[in-house]
Amino acid sequence: MDPALALSALTQQPVVIERSTAELRGELLPVLIPLAALPPAARAQWLLPHEEIELATRVSAALEAGLERPAWTLIAHQTNPLVGRLDLVLNLWCARELARLGLSGRQNGWLVVITGAPGAPATPVPAGLESDTTLALASVHDMFSSLNWPRWSGPLLLVVGQPAAGDPAPGREELIRPALPVLRMRPPAAGTTPAEDLAARLATVVLELTAPPARGWPLWLQFGLEEVAKAKVRGEGPSPLRMLALRQQAGAAALTALLTAPAPERALCAALCAPLVHTKRRPQLPNFLDLLRHDVDVAGALRLAYGLTIDQLVVER
Repeated sequence: MDPALALSALTQQPVVIERSTAELRGELLPVLIPLAALPPAARAQWLLPHEEIELATRVSAALEAGLERPAWTLIAHQTNPLVGRLDLVLNLWCARELARLGLSGRQNGWLVVITGAPGAPATPVPAGLESDTTLALASVHDMFSSLNWPRWSGPLLLVVGQPAAGDPAPGREELIRPALPVLRMRPPAAGTTPAEDLAARLATVVLELTAPPARGWPLWLQFGLEEVAKAKVRGEGPSPLRMLALRQQAGAAALTALLTAPAPERALCAALCAPLVHTKRRPQLPNFLDLLRHDVDVAGALRLAYGLTIDQLVVER
């Protein structure tokens, strides 16, 4: 079979596909086609469905074809850290994206603050923004230290105001992705400091980049971890005794109802989550998340991962 004829029928699915070659059925003999010879879109179309192909190869093909959403979806389905060849692929994309946005000269390693187009009048940066972000990120990293890090590649993009150019997420408050995640600064809620608000949002970023179930993480878990992150920024720990007092005041029935509540009370969510990310129990968090990810009910996941029941959480710190 003429290779040119094979290349003209790119809708045909390969019989065998490897990292660098694909085998197509020929009229007489199989035809081997180097994947590098294919247009980016066709190469990605062939590689993406094949789970046996290295993740970095499939992600690279998707990004080269401009298929960012499928690339992020591939990464979202795994819990391993973004290291090795995958990290190289993502860092290359980060460099290109920062250059496209005109931000490549603004990096300080882990944070890019975006205030306007290069050379244009910039929106004033709030005082203490970098120290607030540093504190928030350190607190969240400590809380989730038992997960596989890093959870994303490249710096965090923090947008101040509504830049006319260089805005990585126009019209959006956040863009959660495994490379260059974006948060737009916003006025924190009454009684909440900017560092606390950032910590809560970063906790959600980490959770969403840790292979969430198809239906998403339960609200009580998201709300609770956000509130614990805020407490860590305040330097409160949070207090195990105070969290226990809240659980005792609510009782086992209220805690059980919290697990399926459409609008769970945040303070009680924090009281339920605090012992799960306490220093002595934190190593079990990945097991707990994995059980939820595989549709184990919360009571079963608590028992299997932590050896705890709701009744025990009412009487134990």
